[in-house]
Amino acid sequence: MQAQSVESHAPLMRMAAVPDGKGGVVHKLVPATVEPVRKGKKKRHVPDPIKANPDAAAQQLRQLIERIENIDAEILGLLDDRNDVYQEAKATGYSKKAMRDIIARRKKDPNALQEEQAILDTYLTALGME
Repeated sequence: MQAQSVESHAPLMRMAAVPDGKGGVVHKLVPATVEPVRKGKKKRHVPDPIKANPDAAAQQLRQLIERIENIDAEILGLLDDRNDVYQEAKATGYSKKAMRDIIARRKKDPNALQEEQAILDTYLTALGME
């Protein structure tokens, strides 16, 4: 004689607070619903401009891309100009490395710069290098 497997198709139940109609609640067993677990921030729906108005969206996209390309070209031009200034300084006898260090220091907060210098002096003294 073979054993038969008995599968239960009873719905999963959970306890829930159900309004009793008199301003209170009654705890009852209700069918459990399986809801997906959501993690993280709720995604904001942004409408697709291409689907809304394809011609205008394509034109706007083209303009944005051209603006970015123009900015990139300006950046490359400015980088070339900066390199020319460094080359001129080097030809005059100045150290590019020292100039870069000075520019980096001028960008920093004076208090942070003073703290870094104090730490550097302490380390140099400890190593007998000063």
